[in-house]
Amino acid sequence: MKSKVLLGYFLVTIFSFMLHYIKPGGMYYGILPVLMIAYPFLSGCRIRLNFSLKDILIGFSISFIILLPYHLVFGNDFEKITFADILFQFVGVAFPEEVFFRGYIQESLKRNLKAVLITSLLFSLSHFPKAMFSNDWFSLLSFFPSLIMGWLYLKTGNILPGIIFHFFANLIYLK
Repeated sequence: MKSKVLLGYFLVTIFSFMLHYIKPGGMYYGILPVLMIAYPFLSGCRIRLNFSLKDILIGFSISFIILLPYHLVFGNDFEKITFADILFQFVGVAFPEEVFFRGYIQESLKRNLKAVLITSLLFSLSHFPKAMFSNDWFSLLSFFPSLIMGWLYLKTGNILPGIIFHFFANLIYLK
């Protein structure tokens, strides 16, 4: 893995630890998504984001097939989810994390199953600050949906299907 990519991952993880430790208030949590979007671009990486109907349909279809059974068994009450929750999950979580983890890290590792596995491991480990400081150990299971997001990127060469899946997975996870 390139040193720029490792540096970016460690910066994101360090900021995440700091933010979860000091709990500074809502405004400062925006630093992390901005870092996850800005760092790849400042590193000269071209993120593969295309708004093709085919890839949008793939994202929705895979989300429906995989997440509907999960929602039926474990799902939450969607009536409690606010517009702010929806906006934050898309703009502040799903989009920047897919840019950083699939568009930047996974792309830097080449397009193969090994890259999906390594990226998913790094993605899951990046949730450790949340587990540690918010006692949300379930978040470390993000490895498994990350495999799906990585596979979607591997198959389409586009982060959009993963963004869609990530967004819906997070909405279902909200309690």
